[in-house]
Amino acid sequence: MFKNQVQYPISAQMNFIFRARLLWRDLATWLRAYKVSLYGGVGNTEALSQRLYQIPMEYGNILKVFVGDEVTEQYINLLSQYIILLQSLFISQINDDRDASDELTKQIYQNTKNRAVLLAQINPYWSRNEWITLMNSFTQMQIEEATTFLTRDYNQNIEIFDRILSLTTIMGDYFSEGLTFFFMLNPHGT
Repeated sequence: MFKNQVQYPISAQMNFIFRARLLWRDLATWLRAYKVSLYGGVGNTEALSQRLYQIPMEYGNILKVFVGDEVTEQYINLLSQYIILLQSLFISQINDDRDASDELTKQIYQNTKNRAVLLAQINPYWSRNEWITLMNSFTQMQIEEATTFLTRDYNQNIEIFDRILSLTTIMGDYFSEGLTFFFMLNPHGT
């Protein structure tokens, strides 16, 4: 193979990358199901929590192929913390605990920054600033959606969820494109 020649991924690798693209939508969908259960008293929040906690592992299974175990564990831990922090924020909103909500919000945004930094460090095709922008937008919309459950503004809730789904498509594309470029231009790892 010539220097700088691109190696094209096989079909199985492309399917794997396509699955990676859907993880952001999965996170948004399961967070919404959790919020519907929590704010509406519908369903089983514990079972939904358990499903949410599987998402970091699914993410990790994909990252591990590209970056190995150590970095993958770091990301799994950060994403798990993010989910737990969001759940705690939702509960603090229900309890009208503004101090806890403010502190949790700060921790959530710090977590998004930490995840963005980690992703940018492991893949030169991902930008720290782009990940911060995408993850902060996702987080802001999650908080806005939770607030509409509290205020029972269901028309706004639907509009926000639609925006969340659109954003997850952008995030999934960015994530999978970064993995594709990383694989095609660096097939033997870092």
